[in-house]
Amino acid sequence: MSAAICRAVLGRADVQAALAARRPFAVYLATPEEIDLTTLVEALWAADVTVAIPCWDAARKCYVLGAYDNMTTLVEGYMHIPEPAELNEIAPVDVGVWIVPGLAFTRDGARLGYGGGWYDRLLRAAAPDAAKLGVAYPFQIVPGLPVELHDQDLTDVVTLAED
Repeated sequence: MSAAICRAVLGRADVQAALAARRPFAVYLATPEEIDLTTLVEALWAADVTVAIPCWDAARKCYVLGAYDNMTTLVEGYMHIPEPAELNEIAPVDVGVWIVPGLAFTRDGARLGYGGGWYDRLLRAAAPDAAKLGVAYPFQIVPGLPVELHDQDLTDVVTLAED
């Protein structure tokens, strides 16, 4: 299912435009419960597009984006999330497409994250024309979610149709 969702992401017009413009993509490294983005990341690497992942910056006490390629050495980071051993920071405003994890999503772009507002802070610095895409299993799509002032809306949620 993860590979099919990654293919659906790659088939989107906004994603194809970002690929053609060679704009960086921000992704996450999945936990076993999340959509595995390996198919997407490998396609981005094959297209020679910069891939960025969240990395904890202890000095600033926030997440930043770090470059990630097939030669990157990963270490256990904040909250046990893998991140590059050496940070090569990517500015959020340079990112053309954001792939965002979550626990639940609505069709109109609301997202329930894991707490802390880390992605919302990163997305606040995104370029206005950047695509902000949630990826979800069909059961993660819900009719409504509580929304707080700091929550950042997504452009869309990519999932598979339920049978």
